[in-house]
Amino acid sequence: MGAVLLRLVLLALGMGLIEIGLTDALGRGSLAGWALVLVGGFPLVLAGTAGFIGPLVGAGRDKGDGSHA
Repeated sequence: MGAVLLRLVLLALGMGLIEIGLTDALGRGSLAGWALVLVGGFPLVLAGTAGFIGPLVGAGRDKGDGSHA
């Protein structure tokens, strides 16, 4: 449960940084805004979603390995 909450926090922080950065980057053409998006936001979103997407993608790999198939 703790791992799920940690990933949700990482995802929320990353999406927040992306929203703040894109507002400045697109509104004022701020280079710092783009840096906030690329350096701060995207890595946190990737870290937050990796825990959810990894098991979904690898779930089909273990099917049919048991004797109860």
